[in-house]
Amino acid sequence: MAAAAGGGVSPGGGAALEEESEVVRVRVKKSEGQQPPEFRSFAVDPQITSLDVLQHILARAFDLQGKKSFSLSFAARDGQGQDTFVPLLSDSDLVTAFTWARPILRLRLDVRNPPESE
Repeated sequence: MAAAAGGGVSPGGGAALEEESEVVRVRVKKSEGQQPPEFRSFAVDPQITSLDVLQHILARAFDLQGKKSFSLSFAARDGQGQDTFVPLLSDSDLVTAFTWARPILRLRLDVRNPPESE
């Protein structure tokens, strides 16, 4: 299956548009200290994806489980049309992020190593 590259609307594509709105494409940039950034892309259904589920997906995608903590933010346009990253802290924030996801939800994942306690 190939997706249309131009993002145009095909005639009579009402059903296709409805189906398209059921998932949100997500692109994540992971930053960790001086290491080069890593990227992952996937799609989620906003009707069933909570912040907890999204964090679990990201932990698995970037192999972070049990190792490190991270902060998450999403790209939104400010009043001047510039991208700004807004912290993603709750399910309510995630709903807002999904509404800004046109045509893709861009996330930034900043990894923090836990402080050495030994």
